[in-house]
Amino acid sequence: MRSAPERNFLRWLADGRLLWLLLLLPVALYLPALPIDETRYLAVAWEMRLHGDFLVPHLNGAPYSDKPPLLFWLINLGWLVAGMNAWAVRLGVLAASLASLLLCERLVRRLEPDRAVAERALWLFAGMIYFALFSSAIMFDVLLTTCVLVALHGTLDLDAQRWRRGTLLLALGFGLGILTKGPVALLDAGLAAALAPWWSATARAAKRRWYACLALGVLGGAGVALAWAIPAALAGGPEYANAIFLHQTVDRMARSFAHRRPPWWYLLVLPLMLLPWTLSLRAPWRAWCENVHIGKSARFAIAAFAPAFGVFCLVSGKQPHYLLPLLPALALYLALVLGDARAAVRGRPFAALLTLAGIALAALPYLAAHASAIAGLDRLVRDGHLTESFLGVVAGVWPWWGVALTLLGLGLLTLRGAHASLRALALATVAAAALAELALAQGIGPYVDVSVAAARIRAIQESGRPIAHLAWHHGLFEFAGRLTQPLPKVSFAELPAWCAAHPDGTVVTFYTKYPIAAPPELELPYRFGRIRFWRARDIAAQTLPPAPLKPDEDESPED
Repeated sequence: MRSAPERNFLRWLADGRLLWLLLLLPVALYLPALPIDETRYLAVAWEMRLHGDFLVPHLNGAPYSDKPPLLFWLINLGWLVAGMNAWAVRLGVLAASLASLLLCERLVRRLEPDRAVAERALWLFAGMIYFALFSSAIMFDVLLTTCVLVALHGTLDLDAQRWRRGTLLLALGFGLGILTKGPVALLDAGLAAALAPWWSATARAAKRRWYACLALGVLGGAGVALAWAIPAALAGGPEYANAIFLHQTVDRMARSFAHRRPPWWYLLVLPLMLLPWTLSLRAPWRAWCENVHIGKSARFAIAAFAPAFGVFCLVSGKQPHYLLPLLPALALYLALVLGDARAAVRGRPFAALLTLAGIALAALPYLAAHASAIAGLDRLVRDGHLTESFLGVVAGVWPWWGVALTLLGLGLLTLRGAHASLRALALATVAAAALAELALAQGIGPYVDVSVAAARIRAIQESGRPIAHLAWHHGLFEFAGRLTQPLPKVSFAELPAWCAAHPDGTVVTFYTKYPIAAPPELELPYRFGRIRFWRARDIAAQTLPPAPLKPDEDESPED
């Protein structure tokens, strides 16, 4: 007789969950930290470790108020276990992705007695291409998704009249979610509970008790967050306190200062995020509507997704990953639709798309290497739309990634059977996402590795010579170089005065827009441009033209 762990392992091996994890593991191990967001968050975690200040996060020596500290705490915890590497952090995020999958499956099982619904929801969520692409990203949204699912489990506890545990899980999910990404966690996780009388008989029968428990959960979550925020505000000072209590809450909701996009933008983005299901899921209109009238699970899914999605559409600042915490609810609804006898999954449209994408990926290196000799592309090269740096990066990508993607698409075309194609299509999508990210790691990896530049910056700092970065650098070099001193920022307008005051100094920048005629002391490839080092005396010897119209700080707004 096999033990329970053995049975669970064999079940994971048989139903594909272990394969899902193994497909994404190489990405976590080999994808480098990507500028500018991932490198910035590693820099904040590095400064937290360097100075031993786990209360107030810092970036380049200044308090960092744009994000709460939970992710940075967990990064440091991961470093204690696995060493100070980017891959150790990615493995931690991948573990949070796996936890989100399991919490999603368990959530559906609590709503639906039919285990097949939970199985479908699991693979629908696991197979959403954007979730697969983000499964090990050093960002906040996967961890926030896990916290949101914990709070949703608390909501179902209230529905089951487990009032005490439900309130505690709500407080835990809300609190950890706020510590992950701020009060947006209440929007992601709270509306399903607030709208409970629409889907829960318990909420309709005991409204006062329900909303009292919900209020206690919100207060408990706020208490968890305030246990950090109040001491941090006192330690960080009035400016930091204003930033974490107002700038990152009221200001972001009322007038977002980054990623401004029109209200309809998510309607265009969401279908791409949900691939392959937007191409592959087929059901008559009645199958989409009937569940709303007869099922509490469908109403729960709508309450957990639609109101929050509507609010996100109205807020001006938009990024695709803001929607990640809402995808489990959407997976539940799609799983219910697929339960209709008239619904089916058809993998061939997406298989054809993968095949075409694979052929294009295999051909791109050749096209990039010979762009100047190919009709149509030569004009883009002459006009500057395709730069030599960009073409050099693309030309270095192995065409075998495209060949593998093509074979994956052709393999999907041979599948038969609706249920088999659901799981296989989900795993094929995860494999396609992994291939794309590994191709990115192989192609652009050397061009986002700033370790040589960071080591030079650290050596200059340790020698006692002055060095400044032209425009804000977003902490790009801090983790890579393990910098122990802040890297000062100087604007283009301030550059002549700084160089005159520090003739023995060095100026470094990764921006290419600045018209500096002096030859750099060192140039290193970076993304589709260069990192350049100048001697300050060489810049001081020339007359600089007027600064570019675009302000320095607008180069890359906060996530």
